[in-house]
Amino acid sequence: MTETDATNRPLEMVPRFIPYMEKYRVYQIFKDMLKDLLINLPKDHLKHMKIFLHRYSQSCKDADRIILLVSPELEHIDITAILKQLIKDLGLFVITRRVVMDRYEKHENYMPGCVSPVVLSEITKTLTMKDQILQAGWLMFDHPCTVREARCLQQDGVLPTVTLALMPTPPQAPPSDNLLTSARSFFQQDFEGLKFAYKATLKEVYIDSEDEIEKISTKCFNAIRACAAGAQGPYQGHHVVGAPGVYRVLVIGPRGSGRRSQALALAKHFRLVYLHFDDLLSEAKAKTDEFGQKLRQHEPSVQVKAVIVKRRILLKDCIDNGWVLVGFPMSGKEFELLDNTPTPPNRIIILNVDASTCKSRRLSRGVDWCSGDEAPLGSGSRVMRHPRDDEAQLETELDNYFSEALAELRAAAGITAVEFDASQSFDGVQVKLQAAVMAAPSFDIECGAQLCHVRAD
Repeated sequence: MTETDATNRPLEMVPRFIPYMEKYRVYQIFKDMLKDLLINLPKDHLKHMKIFLHRYSQSCKDADRIILLVSPELEHIDITAILKQLIKDLGLFVITRRVVMDRYEKHENYMPGCVSPVVLSEITKTLTMKDQILQAGWLMFDHPCTVREARCLQQDGVLPTVTLALMPTPPQAPPSDNLLTSARSFFQQDFEGLKFAYKATLKEVYIDSEDEIEKISTKCFNAIRACAAGAQGPYQGHHVVGAPGVYRVLVIGPRGSGRRSQALALAKHFRLVYLHFDDLLSEAKAKTDEFGQKLRQHEPSVQVKAVIVKRRILLKDCIDNGWVLVGFPMSGKEFELLDNTPTPPNRIIILNVDASTCKSRRLSRGVDWCSGDEAPLGSGSRVMRHPRDDEAQLETELDNYFSEALAELRAAAGITAVEFDASQSFDGVQVKLQAAVMAAPSFDIECGAQLCHVRAD
């Protein structure tokens, strides 16, 4: 028993437990268990709950569905032995190109000398929908062979949980300029094309020339289990269980907090669109339309700033890939306007750095007047202080942020905002930032409803 008293209302949960419980659907399990107890009214409640949890775990377990891609450069490895070892470790059914083609040749729409990707996809789906294969899972090898076949499988719902790409360890030298693949036969896979088609579940496994079969099988097994546990690789942060399909991240912080560089690294990791309000304002002023002409004549109001941001985040690249925004909002009113857009931020992160640290960071920044590149002051004869870093103006901005803006933004964001100290090392802050982005959204524990300012799509 815990120290929680169930007679006290409302019950309170430690905030740091919420993302974990939401990620693994613990609330839903308790809700289903309570419903089952009320319906069945068992005499032995403890035994009944144990049976329920066992059945629940079995029914909710997602069987492994694996597509195995092998680089043409790995001609020396014995794929058959690796497949046998994976079957022994995981107990999967193997679907090969030959198995699909045997059924294709008996299909009523079969035409000699012509292979239809649509029919191949239909046959493959029929194989994967068998009860034994659904329960045990499958491993697909040598199929599909082309991007067109892969797209047909995806449209029919034949989707892998992980795509293993066996390839040699990348060399230290720069890659070759020739990205074209060599000629291949009908039964050979388009390795690079299929890697792109299945990039959402792709897991690269590097094989060395001296690796034995057991070691290669172990690498494959570990990669499969790492994907099942939610381990992430570069550009794959959006595949975490419980996370939204598209990240819309808002990074708030004063000048000198490192918000720009951190947001750039975050956008690169998750392949988001990087947006800075100063850049958006400059682009809007440079346009020749009526809106741009008014911006050149007058300073933008709060509503106009929100319109500038809204126009940009509603473009196709932001909607498809997500975005990370810095430099806006800088007040509670601006936050409310941003939150009322059709695609508001679903991740709000506040970087906390004291005013003296921000000031020292900004005043130590310089720019090479010849190349325009940023450089520390005193690092060269051509380095001068950045024109934007006027000391008096910087003090005014920092004083306004810490005295008014920060309190308004915290109140507007509410419990959904994540705050942490950004005065640490760059890598340490970036790790926390990525973890905050991948964390599950918060929910109201007592009533089970979403909190305001949360978009859990």
